[in-house]
Amino acid sequence: MDKNSILIQLSESDKTKSGKEDFARRSEPQKVFSALGALESKVDNGGFAQYFLNNSAESSPFAVQALEIIGAPQTADICRRAMSGAFLAGLPATPEAVQSAAAEFPDETLEKLESLDQQFFAYPHNLTELLFAYVSEHAEEFGTLPES
Repeated sequence: MDKNSILIQLSESDKTKSGKEDFARRSEPQKVFSALGALESKVDNGGFAQYFLNNSAESSPFAVQALEIIGAPQTADICRRAMSGAFLAGLPATPEAVQSAAAEFPDETLEKLESLDQQFFAYPHNLTELLFAYVSEHAEEFGTLPES
């Protein structure tokens, strides 16, 4: 089984499923895993505009830190610029406020985000490799991982 498949399987496990517990109450490794899973899946599927509009808004304040924790500083910078470009007054305090603001992004903001989407899609870091290594280092948080 490849590393990406293992991470997908882990994301579907009871230990990591969203809604099982409040994001803020999770351990740091669980937050890293959840935040990066949401970031990558939503941005890959519809760009940063969709990422901010979806339920991933709960973990978005932690996404830049999560990228830095796993060793992806360039990708963290892209994400930081997306957040500051989308929310000029700073990232709203609640997931609902993030989603509400994202629903009303003007065309100019969407164009900025689209440019950052393209930078993200260029994958300056192999997020699968970095996240798999991080999860492997914190296996006690996730249970036994299948062999890659």
